Amino acid sequence: MNKEIKNKIINETVDTIVDSIYEVTQEYMYEFGNESESSDEFIKQQEMLEREVIKELYKRRINYESNV
Repeated sequence: MNKEIKNKIINETVDTIVDSIYEVTQEYMYEFGNESESSDEFIKQQEMLEREVIKELYKRRINYESNV
């Protein structure tokens, strides 16, 4: 696989994952939280949750690699 195609696949996949994390955290915040609309505080909390999700994904990836 050439480098250009590999980079495109990686970038498109990352964009898809980031978009999904954004959408899912927002949905869950509305479903499980006391949120009815997006405010500055809502956005700050969502950004914090997104970072925590990414940290957890990284942690699970590291744990998976150590068990293979």
